[in-house]
Amino acid sequence: MKFQMKKRNTLLTIVGLGALVLNATPGYGQEQNNADLFEMSLEELMNVEIVSASKKSENVFNAPVSSYSITREEIARSGASSIPEALRLCPGVIVRETSNGNYDVHLRGLDNTAQYTRTLEQQNRLTLVMIDNRPVFNYDQGGTFWESLPIDLIDIERIEVVRGAVAPLFGPNAVTGVINIITRTPDQKGPHAVANAQIAPGQTQVANLAVGYGLNEKLHVTLSGNYQKRDRFDDLYYFYQSDTFSSDLSEVPDAALFYPDPSLAQNKYGINAFVNYEANDQVSLDLSAGLQDAESQKVYVSSLTPLGTNGISSKYLNLASRVYGVGTRVSYNTGYSFVDHEGGIEYNFRTADAVVDYRWQLSDRLSVRPEFNYQHIEYDQLNTTSQINTYAGSVQVDYQLLDNWRLMGAGRVDKFDILKDAYFSYQLLSTYKLSEKSLLRFGQSRSTSGAFWTPTSINYSITNDMAFNGPGSGPFYTYNLSGNRNLKLASVTLTELGFRTHLSRNLSLDVDAFRQKLRDMNMFVMTEMTYQPTGYPAPYPAYVPERIQFSFENLPLTATQLGLTVSANYIASAKFQFKPFVTIQRTQVIDIPRGANTLPVDSASNPYNIYNGFDDEHKSTPAVFGGLYANFSPSQKWNINLNGYFFSAHTQFHQYDLERESTVGAISGKVLINSKVAYQVIEPLQVYLNVRNLTGSTSREYYGSDRTSRSVMFGASYNF
Repeated sequence: MKFQMKKRNTLLTIVGLGALVLNATPGYGQEQNNADLFEMSLEELMNVEIVSASKKSENVFNAPVSSYSITREEIARSGASSIPEALRLCPGVIVRETSNGNYDVHLRGLDNTAQYTRTLEQQNRLTLVMIDNRPVFNYDQGGTFWESLPIDLIDIERIEVVRGAVAPLFGPNAVTGVINIITRTPDQKGPHAVANAQIAPGQTQVANLAVGYGLNEKLHVTLSGNYQKRDRFDDLYYFYQSDTFSSDLSEVPDAALFYPDPSLAQNKYGINAFVNYEANDQVSLDLSAGLQDAESQKVYVSSLTPLGTNGISSKYLNLASRVYGVGTRVSYNTGYSFVDHEGGIEYNFRTADAVVDYRWQLSDRLSVRPEFNYQHIEYDQLNTTSQINTYAGSVQVDYQLLDNWRLMGAGRVDKFDILKDAYFSYQLLSTYKLSEKSLLRFGQSRSTSGAFWTPTSINYSITNDMAFNGPGSGPFYTYNLSGNRNLKLASVTLTELGFRTHLSRNLSLDVDAFRQKLRDMNMFVMTEMTYQPTGYPAPYPAYVPERIQFSFENLPLTATQLGLTVSANYIASAKFQFKPFVTIQRTQVIDIPRGANTLPVDSASNPYNIYNGFDDEHKSTPAVFGGLYANFSPSQKWNINLNGYFFSAHTQFHQYDLERESTVGAISGKVLINSKVAYQVIEPLQVYLNVRNLTGSTSREYYGSDRTSRSVMFGASYNF
């Protein structure tokens, strides 16, 4: 077994907790001294930097798209203990917990638009997640394995979220947006170190450590490590066939194989190395490398219950440079993963990316940025090895037409060697400053998904024995699964109108209205079934399947979403900050398939139900969701934070709901309140009490997932 997590637990815990007593010299860390924040001006607190909105540094107020930046100070003060949980601080992001530390994350929604699907099709395959512009996407069937991120909160400078179709800037899979995690870059000479650890007895252990050295002000080396061990809040499993919750696994075949540790929610670690070199304003070099290992019970793929045991181990190398306007990035990622249980669906993967761009400043008002991309992905899975090569070119034009009127456009062409068609994405943006304090923005864009390995390339066949009279007696049937290289890639077309204003020196408001339309989703579909006579007398059936063919097919459905996001930022002083936000949306879906894996029911022209569709309002995305962030620092030693997240009641579906009525997908409306109180004992040492889910709400947030629980965490951070 490649996942030797239990053997590492004791060592990693000792290292993480022991790091709290490190003696170090001035440096950086996840926690920033309150004294530093007391010295920040209102302008510095109001104007947060973002790069992902236009691929150049600017403050969020001037960004031409719907975007948000969560700073490391906000993350640390909020008490968020993982990267996906920190996204609950961002407007327009839906974050639902499936088991302790495992989350389903969507930008604006559009989740499970086909309704009667498996848990796999309910995952977010439309949002691109990156670390320092390096994609950390899973190209097997799409989506992000959040537990597989090698970094943790201690490594982060900020998290930038761009909502909307931005594939012209970042490539395929940035269909509903991009989440770009920006890591920290030290800027001081000499050694630096920071440690952070917290524990909720019987539930959660988190430890982080970063140490480094600045040879001078230009060259810095950092090594970091992170560890998380989380137990489930629940002891129940939801069983699809019986539509019941039970902790009894005795009737599950090979239960010890499928669920080797029923109490496990997540067990992971990561180790990273960073080298940052900045010769001058025109020349910089960043090198990062690392590895991670994770095992979890989460909602992804499982034949028995929504929760399955999954694991992933990987290594990466990333090199990025900027030399007099020419930017390059080369990365390589390789690893092994299993889904459902080890010995089930296993695969090895290799991914290589290369990007070259040039920032061409034609005048003070006009810049052009051409970019060229190459990506190679390779998977070994189900006795099949296949690869996908992607070639892409894009250009971005940024023109300051007038002092208060900015125009920006981008176009990108992606060619996948396994698909016949090339795919074009575009973005047309405009901002107009009504005054120095108010800005209007408009955007029209279209983005497409990438080509994933399983839907396009899988080729798998297995013969099963129905064993009417014992093993080997037959009759036998063949199960075939094949990819489809004639698939059309999913796309979203977006129209967006936004308004930002500083109502006063310490109060800002951001409003964006959007309409987005989703087309060409694909799904795992039964396409053929032939029958054979059994030759057995009653009560045996006279005919049984002989050959069952499944493949991936495009769905005729379209989903149109209308929505509005409003967020505010009120900073009375460096002592008090309040940031509420809310999103209201409504989605209509046309031609929802009534079932994709059912037997023939109609006629030769409509045999498998995929085109036997109906129209309905989309119910899987909550109609209202949002949150708040409130921080109060009564003195330089004390900090009190209250943050919350909420979503309205909604209904999730599964393919089993076609066979019987169930209420497990009825997700109740929920309000989560979190609080962190921190006290700085001495300048380098801070202790804190961190309470997640303060009211103790136990309602489930996802179809058949674990109940949630209050988590009382005690922690300390040590940062010179």
